Amino acid sequence: MLTPTYDVHYAVQAAAARDQLDDEQRATFDKGIALLAHDPFPPVSRPRGSAGDNRTVRLTRNSLVEYAVGRGRLLILAVAVFDDKDVLIPEA
Repeated sequence: MLTPTYDVHYAVQAAAARDQLDDEQRATFDKGIALLAHDPFPPVSRPRGSAGDNRTVRLTRNSLVEYAVGRGRLLILAVAVFDDKDVLIPEA
């Protein structure tokens, strides 16, 4: 039996951050979102708050998303994109 697929929606700021990704980053990001749409509670995600319906996950190597799950919907609230050029103290 297949797990239900959640409808994916984006908050305005999250969509804007997603839209700034280059083609390669966007393809990887979209694959991650598709996985979340099938299972929004993967073991690598973490709850934000006591209910557990708001979560964060390191979606790709360079992106973190905060999202909410409810009533068959997956709402992407925030997208943070990391770039190694933006590191104050690079690891040696």
